[in-house]
Amino acid sequence: MRLRALITLLLLSLGSALALGPASATGSTYTVSVGGTSAPGTHTFTAASSGTISWGTPTMRMGCTSANIPASPTSVVGSGRGLVDLFNISKINWVGCTFAGGALLLQSAGWVFHGASAATTGTSDVIAGHIDQVRITVSNAICKFTVTGQAAANFNEATQRLIIAETGYSGRLKVSGAVGCLSQFTNGQAFDLSATFPVSSADGVIDIS
Repeated sequence: MRLRALITLLLLSLGSALALGPASATGSTYTVSVGGTSAPGTHTFTAASSGTISWGTPTMRMGCTSANIPASPTSVVGSGRGLVDLFNISKINWVGCTFAGGALLLQSAGWVFHGASAATTGTSDVIAGHIDQVRITVSNAICKFTVTGQAAANFNEATQRLIIAETGYSGRLKVSGAVGCLSQFTNGQAFDLSATFPVSSADGVIDIS
C-alpha cells in the first residue's frame, strides 16, 4: 500500500508540474487580437526605436543613437486566448553605441515580453510586465561584458509602443564576464536599460485584453 501511495503521489506531482508549463512562461494570461481577430496564430512585427536609448551601471551611463527589431529573423506576437508569451523578439539591432576605445557592438536575441497587470476590452490599456530571457553581449577592443536577467517593460495599446523601463538599479539585470572596460563595468553590477519601440505588424493593430 505504501508503494502504491508513493506512486500516486509522484504521478500527481508530475501532473502538476506539466500543468504549470515551462519556467520561462512567467506572466498573466491574456486574450490577444491582431487586426481585429483573436483567432489563434502568430503575426510578425518590426519596430524602430523612438527617443533616447539609455543604459549603464551606477559607475557608467551610456546610450545608443537608435535600435530596431528587424524583419529577419522574424519576431512575432501571438493571437488567441490564454496567452502568456505576448511578444517574442528574435533580435534587436543596436546602433551608435560607444565607449572609450571606440564603438561598442551589442548583440541580443530571444527576448520574451510577459504581462503582469490587468487588461480590459478597451484599446487604451497599458499592460505592465517584464521582458524575460534578456541577454546582451557588449564588446569592443578594450571592453567586454554580458548582461542577463529580466527587465521591467510595458505595452501601450493606444500608441502601440513596447517600452523597456528597467531603472533604479534593481538588480534584475546584472553584469557578468566583464573584461577590461577601465573598471567601469564589473561583475555583479546592477544594469539599467531604457528604450521605446513603436511596434508595427502588417496584420494590424495589437490589442490585449
